[in-house]
Amino acid sequence: MSWLFKNNLLEILDNTQEQREILQNHDIYKNIVSINHLHIFMENHIFAVWDFMSILKCLQNQLTCTKIPWIPSGQGTPARLVNEIVMEEETDINYYGEYMSHFEMYSHAMIQAGANTDQINKFLSEVSNSSISNALNNKNIPEPAKEFVAETFNILDGAPPHIVAAMFTFGREEVIPDMFRSIIKKLDNSLKGKLKLFIYYIDRHINIDESEHTPAALRMVKELCNNDNDKWDQVSQTAKVALDARIKLWDDILKNIKSNY
Repeated sequence: MSWLFKNNLLEILDNTQEQREILQNHDIYKNIVSINHLHIFMENHIFAVWDFMSILKCLQNQLTCTKIPWIPSGQGTPARLVNEIVMEEETDINYYGEYMSHFEMYSHAMIQAGANTDQINKFLSEVSNSSISNALNNKNIPEPAKEFVAETFNILDGAPPHIVAAMFTFGREEVIPDMFRSIIKKLDNSLKGKLKLFIYYIDRHINIDESEHTPAALRMVKELCNNDNDKWDQVSQTAKVALDARIKLWDDILKNIKSNY
């Protein structure tokens, strides 16, 4: 790790420490104490899972050639890194040993848990034939999810690769607290295994993120910013904006959960 990259990374982590601590210790985790609360969480969070894939695919479109006629992108290392991440996010191994995207794993986990997938399915149907803004106008989409996705696409609109990479790298929930995993496993015991797919998703997603995707994403940011201080400053600012959006999503979902006590 170069001295300059280490300093820039430490500065970003320092500038976003407050937001990352808020996410790590957010009250949303300890307030999911029933299956109904989990349904509210999942029915919103599935949009963030889709949103995450959209950021990743935006980055792949920018760093590689995904259309015909094919033209070399000249991006080398960043292109290789984003393709490796896409491969696992789009075609990872699910609970049953089949290839499946993380989004589809989450959707299947929702069905097993009894959560409603109508909103996300209708949204996907509409967005495939319309614009994001039109698809988000559907009144059945949960408001927290709607605001979160709208914020993401506002940032993505015309953003250069280093900004998109910053959103992807720093704007996610870094670590799902052990407390939340314990709560989900306790709920699963009481529900006789109805959350086994969700538990698998959590464990699989986090393990790959920690061991492979986070290091690859950080290297990608390094390659895209290089020694450009302006780009590093923009990455730091984008990281804060993305984390603030995640905090607001958690805050708004928590309000919905508390209104269902």
